[in-house]
Amino acid sequence: MTRLQWLIVGFVSFIHFLAFSHRMEVVPFLVDLKDMYNAGFAEVGGLVSSFLLGYAAFQIPAGTLADRYSPRWLILIGLTTMMVSSIIFSLTDSLYLALILRFIMGASSAMLFSPGIKLISTFTPKEKRGVSIGILEGAAGMGMLLTLTIFPILSSFVEWNLLFLLLSLLLLPVLLLFLKIPEGESNTNEDENKRIRPSGFFDLFKNKKIVRLLGIAFFGLFGLYGFLAWMPTYMEAAMGYTKRETGLVMAIMMIAQIIAAPLSGKISDFLGQRKSTLMIGSCLMAASALWLYILNDYLIYLVAVIIGTGISWSMAPMLALATEIVHINLAGSVISIMNTVGQIASALSGYIFGLLYDQFGTFHIIWMACLASFIIRILFTLGELENHEANNSKAQRKEVQI
Repeated sequence: MTRLQWLIVGFVSFIHFLAFSHRMEVVPFLVDLKDMYNAGFAEVGGLVSSFLLGYAAFQIPAGTLADRYSPRWLILIGLTTMMVSSIIFSLTDSLYLALILRFIMGASSAMLFSPGIKLISTFTPKEKRGVSIGILEGAAGMGMLLTLTIFPILSSFVEWNLLFLLLSLLLLPVLLLFLKIPEGESNTNEDENKRIRPSGFFDLFKNKKIVRLLGIAFFGLFGLYGFLAWMPTYMEAAMGYTKRETGLVMAIMMIAQIIAAPLSGKISDFLGQRKSTLMIGSCLMAASALWLYILNDYLIYLVAVIIGTGISWSMAPMLALATEIVHINLAGSVISIMNTVGQIASALSGYIFGLLYDQFGTFHIIWMACLASFIIRILFTLGELENHEANNSKAQRKEVQI
């Protein structure tokens, strides 16, 4: 790829690093926020929910606008809004204002996600898109690692709200770097532009591959959040691990995700298709759920590596595939719909897994539910998913040259 293309990949990846950092920044400091706002955990927990609500509510509008207008300007709006709202959030002592600001931050993050992937898809060739989106996914994992593990350590030396402010100010150099992003679109995807273009937004739901991709997203995120949300509680409440030991396991999981994300994209690029890595990722997640059900915490650090690898191998190829099964001008809409479905699944998983635990009184039922979810996801993956028109036309050009 050219220097400009790598610049765009790095630019969008750093944006996602900051967006996911802001997304999770309040989680380690809920006790401090509770004391500052003089409120209960239900109220300060709303700081997480309000961000996710804003993120989910603006997903489809952001993706649709990215297809209709330039994703570049949507990213600029998202960056500016995120920076202003996050700076005010780090300074305010009003809970009600903080809730509104977190909603705005979530909406801003939505303005960065689908348009960001659309920007990468526009400027990078298909044969390099997997590794490009893999780098983006790795950066998102680094953002969560920063706020969930490193920020709590730094808070022993620096006030937590100052950490929030410094994180917000990092958006300023990104805005300056924005000037380097070109206005026009690249011509690297000529083959993709020759595909038959759907006539409109609602016609996307008539595409069987897109419907299956939505099923892959729903059951994948449903099972995935079973690990992310319940693994720490399982280790502490059922297995007797300390918070430090639990944090170490979760850190290993996120580091594995960060390392494996670009690798999964690189391999899918080498293979020329996304389905194989997507299937491997789903199988790794299913195997992890079965392992926890049968063997409990045996070799838990190895399980953490497998889960982190499975997350990357099942997410990055899915995002790359979403940009390739339709005309490039509708990729933003597909990504936003898929992400909205995933957010709904994530929200439902917390409630449903909680009900299952209350009903059966054991974490084994949660791992069985995760296993079932990933098996269904694997079934959605079976059959034809790829769009091979671009590959066929590329092969035809090579034959002509020979």
